[in-house]
Amino acid sequence: MPKLVATMMILALALTVTVVADAGETFKARLRGDQEVPPVVTDTTGRAKIQINKALTEGEFTLTVRDGIRVTQAHFHCASAGVNGPVVVFLAGLHAAGLNVDGKWVSNATFTDTSIVNTACGATVAALVGSMRDGNVYVNVHTVAHPAGEVRGQVEAAADDD
Repeated sequence: MPKLVATMMILALALTVTVVADAGETFKARLRGDQEVPPVVTDTTGRAKIQINKALTEGEFTLTVRDGIRVTQAHFHCASAGVNGPVVVFLAGLHAAGLNVDGKWVSNATFTDTSIVNTACGATVAALVGSMRDGNVYVNVHTVAHPAGEVRGQVEAAADDD
């Protein structure tokens, strides 16, 4: 029995090290109507968390929308704060490769190089990460009431406790 416990502990430690070794950078965005261009008056808010793998070939994201009414789609766009830019990755909604929106959240969804629909911020996840680091990517959530976007937030590096 002690050998089994020791083996299980070693296996658990190895799995933990593997997960941490595969982790790369983490980014976040806080979504509000006043960040839209032009600003939108709304009670809707949201958060996005993006985890990039160490090889910079894949990103996993979680998108949460609070008080969102009839969310239709969400994207990464390429532009700095205060400027509208093109969609570069569909996160959810009206797109063949997109995910369905349930009005509240999308989680454990991934994107890769093939998810990039416009190369304004780069043609690869690695290039997109560079644009995120430079403050040139934002998340935008669209609704029936505000088809151009109800809430938006610039993507920024996340602290370890975010």
